[in-house]
Amino acid sequence: MRLLITGEAGFIARNLSEAFKTAGHEVVNVNDGNVIRLAPTGEMCVHRNSSERWSWHLQNLEIDVVIHNAAVVGTDVVALNPSEATLSNVTGCYNLARACKDANIPICYMGTTVIYDTLKYQSTSIIEESDKNPVTFYGCQKLAGEHIISSHAKDWMIIRPLFAYGGVGDMNSLIAKSIYSSLMGRNKLDMFLDPTKIKDYLHVKDFCDGVVIACEKGLWGEDYNIAAETPLRTLSILEMLSHIVSNSVLEMIKWHPHTDYLGNHILNAAKFKEATSWTPKIGLREGISQVFSELSANKDVYNPLVHLDKAKEEGIDLTDYFNSKI
Repeated sequence: MRLLITGEAGFIARNLSEAFKTAGHEVVNVNDGNVIRLAPTGEMCVHRNSSERWSWHLQNLEIDVVIHNAAVVGTDVVALNPSEATLSNVTGCYNLARACKDANIPICYMGTTVIYDTLKYQSTSIIEESDKNPVTFYGCQKLAGEHIISSHAKDWMIIRPLFAYGGVGDMNSLIAKSIYSSLMGRNKLDMFLDPTKIKDYLHVKDFCDGVVIACEKGLWGEDYNIAAETPLRTLSILEMLSHIVSNSVLEMIKWHPHTDYLGNHILNAAKFKEATSWTPKIGLREGISQVFSELSANKDVYNPLVHLDKAKEEGIDLTDYFNSKI
């Protein structure tokens, strides 16, 4: 396949590109010089270029599949720039969905499980048909994006990862932020989680391998949740992490448990596994060790706390943006 991945500079996109190339597919670079010259805005932005222009590019580049990954991700990041986030997460979906329909090209949308009414499922696992009721602006935008993709594209697929983590580029996970803080000798890290609640982290490489398989199989017209299905309490995850990095990260964390709008978040990936025979290959301990090695080698060029630091500098109280019901 010849693929185009939007948001190609992002954490998930870079791993997706590597996964598709490893599987023998060709990934077209949106930032190719010829493409940029053809875009009136100077960039192939999902919301600054019209659906008509996107359609022309997709056909001109002879794209077989679009992976729509471009998004402003995370409750804190969206809170820092809500207008730009809305344009990227909502208008961008509208433009790409219409463009793919016009160009007769399937589109695979990278969703998120924060769209669900998690409060209802604190003791049971979430499936694709579980009730949806996001309680953050970010979650609302991503749910709107799903509706746009499924109603405006011809051939579509939605894949929702649960807590995909990894190394350089991961700006959102508990794992990356804790390891980086430890490496940099920070004595305080704000964490918008309840340490007693259950989380289930999936390594980004396992997630991307799943996306490749789903696209190869052409599972269009369906939505899928994908997770490691190895849930642990947040405290247990950090105890494991502390052992790996030889430093008690728990001592530096300031918890904000009332902001944990997800609470217990346990996902059932049976539908995806049945359709693809996919299973994760990287266990949590192995994954954390890999992240520690990668961040240790790149701690001077990569800062997963940049958004948290920016909020503090600007006097923004991020707890206002976690509309917790739990």
